Amino acid sequence: MTMIAHPRLTLRWLVLAAGLLLAALASAPSSAGERLTVVELFTSQGCPLCPSADAFLGELTKRDDVLALSFHVGYWDYIGWADPFAKPAYTKRQEKYLDWFGLPYVFTPQAVIDGRMHASGNRQESILRHIKVAGKVERGRIDVELTRISAGQVRIRIAMTEAVYRGEAEIILVRFDEKKETVITHGENSGKTLVNFNVVRVMRPVADWNGEPVDMVQRLVDLDSPGGDFCAVLIQERAQGRILGAAVVDMRGPGPT
Repeated sequence: MTMIAHPRLTLRWLVLAAGLLLAALASAPSSAGERLTVVELFTSQGCPLCPSADAFLGELTKRDDVLALSFHVGYWDYIGWADPFAKPAYTKRQEKYLDWFGLPYVFTPQAVIDGRMHASGNRQESILRHIKVAGKVERGRIDVELTRISAGQVRIRIAMTEAVYRGEAEIILVRFDEKKETVITHGENSGKTLVNFNVVRVMRPVADWNGEPVDMVQRLVDLDSPGGDFCAVLIQERAQGRILGAAVVDMRGPGPT
């Protein structure tokens, strides 16, 4: 016997199947190349309150929708331990955020989210709330693409968008290592083995951006980088510090041929 499906039942099943598909897509994690919310943790191996914030940043590195970066500052070095990953440029970057946010002083651990919001690095609920808010921001966001074209070169592309950007921004390249373990022998954390995640090794502006399309190749050797498992690009406003877009690429392995 041949069974003929009722037209209304068939339509009902098609609608149900489409609904289930849309629900599955909505619950799926963000894939590579989609919008990233940038979380910068200003930390120091000499700071007794930082290890717990470092561990939380490690949890954030597992998220597909977050680019979590660890910037080590050197103003704790006088206590007795010189942080091997600290650079004056990172302290200056944090001081810029101090001005943008109108804060009275710098502190660690401090988390900055998309250059728009900040919180103590140990206030996990506040950080997660800021990440959620940043992920919903549409105005001023741009899509940037970062591609590895060789072991020592990346390609940065920004397409023309419907929304016209009229401000001044910088294209910033960042090299960072996935994980670093350090035995601390002096200072406030003496005797501990600290684990730091997505440790920034170099950060360098490579071009200005004013809203025009971009298609450029950057040689990483020009950055004078001491290392970097990954390479990231940030598009950041000069005046307000807002991060308008970000992308990241894995630089490990032989790369494309």
